[in-house]
Amino acid sequence: MSRLPSPPSEEENTKPHAHSRAANDAVPLTSHIRTRPIHPQLPEIRVPGDERREGADALPLPSTHYHPVTCEPLNIQDIQPQLQNLRKEYPSMTAVAKAQEDTVKEIKQKMEEKERKRDEIQKALDKKAKEWEVEYKILSKYQASKTSPSSDLAS
Repeated sequence: MSRLPSPPSEEENTKPHAHSRAANDAVPLTSHIRTRPIHPQLPEIRVPGDERREGADALPLPSTHYHPVTCEPLNIQDIQPQLQNLRKEYPSMTAVAKAQEDTVKEIKQKMEEKERKRDEIQKALDKKAKEWEVEYKILSKYQASKTSPSSDLAS
């Protein structure tokens, strides 16, 4: 006797569903849905570029209107308080440009550091694999030499 799945709760009904994945799942940087750079100085971080807003003749959302990790469109009403705080913190366009430049530098540094760490880990894995290979060859030769003399003695 099979049971039918329970109906979705109201909380689940209010969550946006995007292409059969959870809304808070990270989208890999190499994903095919990432088509447009989020910023000219960060071409390696991309967001969706061809999704249209409500209505067939509407323009695509600007790249700044997508979450950089989940690629979900941002709800401007939800982030309005944060935007107001940023406007107070950076009142002039010069301050905004400087903060944006500093943020780009910080992101690039973090990405370079992660790449360095990834390379170090890969080198360590390669070194360990070579060590295991050498140990296996030595063990194989030892076992082969150990079995060979005993077979000679039996004859």
